[in-house]
Amino acid sequence: MQNRTETIGRDVSARRRTTRRGEETRRQLIQAAVECLCERGYAATSIEAVMERAGVSRGSVLHQFPTRTALIAGAIEAAMEIMMAHTRERMRDLPDAEARYRAMCDVFWETQKIPEGAAVTEALLASRWDEALAEAMRPVAMRVEAEIDDDMRATALAAGVKDVEACAVHARVLILTLRGITLELMYDKGRAMIHRALDQVRAQHVVHCEEMLGPAKNPS
Repeated sequence: MQNRTETIGRDVSARRRTTRRGEETRRQLIQAAVECLCERGYAATSIEAVMERAGVSRGSVLHQFPTRTALIAGAIEAAMEIMMAHTRERMRDLPDAEARYRAMCDVFWETQKIPEGAAVTEALLASRWDEALAEAMRPVAMRVEAEIDDDMRATALAAGVKDVEACAVHARVLILTLRGITLELMYDKGRAMIHRALDQVRAQHVVHCEEMLGPAKNPS
């Protein structure tokens, strides 16, 4: 009986080590895929490129992600979650719900500019013509977008806004607009007209906040 118990214990420990190694390999592959998408673009983010950057064997890649599409979709899911975590962390740094709502435009802009934001934009562009990628990304995007909408509704409600649904739509428009601006700045970050457009988006958000919350209180 003692030997059987020891054997079972060893088997459980071995499975746990295998699981941990698998989780670490998956994390390395996702990080490498995000970096490749950001730096090289979708066309150059092959299994071989990700494998080389992550420093793992082809067998390890295929064990975690049997196809390139599965690898890219997994990387984009992780990138979207990192973007949400970045936004939530920045929001938590602000003193109250009203401040968080008023800062929404700037926080979204910061999130769009992190490497994961560039990776998501790259995959979204590629999904226009890669039907398999679009199919794989669709449920991920729907889940993440629903979480974003819920976060924005909660922020608006906590700030005392009455028309919460209008605020959720406004937040979505901000995200889509800011994503487009990052695209415009990809090849030339100094384009004056695009930065003026960004200033206009910020100004429109201020007007929206005044309509929903009233004028901002002057700091004492």
